[in-house]
Amino acid sequence: MKTLIVAATRFEIQPFLDRIAAYPNTDYLITEVGMVQTAYRLGKHLANNQYDLIINIGIGGCFNRSLPIGAVVSIDREIFSELGAEDDERFIPIDELGFGSAHYVATQNKTTQELVHALPTGLGVTVNKVHGNEIEISKLLIQIPDALIESMEGGSVFLVASEAKIQTIQIRGISNYVEKRNRATWNVPLAIHNSNAVLFEILSKIYKV
Repeated sequence: MKTLIVAATRFEIQPFLDRIAAYPNTDYLITEVGMVQTAYRLGKHLANNQYDLIINIGIGGCFNRSLPIGAVVSIDREIFSELGAEDDERFIPIDELGFGSAHYVATQNKTTQELVHALPTGLGVTVNKVHGNEIEISKLLIQIPDALIESMEGGSVFLVASEAKIQTIQIRGISNYVEKRNRATWNVPLAIHNSNAVLFEILSKIYKV
């Protein structure tokens, strides 16, 4: 199986890069941060390369406080939360406007699902601006009450993979809760360590190493 590891930044997959020689049938792509950069760079890369599986890995803020900082989740659905129009106090999703969809689902068959079946699973929210304001967070949760994780890239990976018909996994290490911004409560190193540990488990299942 030919696999592509996709991350926004190098530091999010540095543990994998330190061991990349152990996985000769695996490439990686650093997209830089943001949905636009991710869609462009991943689409451009796939125009000249073929893969059986894309694994999007990174850190993210969590809306569900029952999950501890450092936990790793599997995202199986994504929504672009800002894609739509404002009508005074009301937000109209692009689906309702009739100009497309803000919703994307991971392209997964039974074999791919089995690779992440033990992880907590839920809905990812792809944003241009990570949330750090209590009023805006409340508004988002009214709009998307089942939101689990927010990131700036996940939906773009699902969109591109869906169009290319490539199996897709997204795993996120929880670096912080979505709340009023307070970097003192974050644990980015733990989220990176744990998400890469899960990545190694997945690759070991694929390549039997």
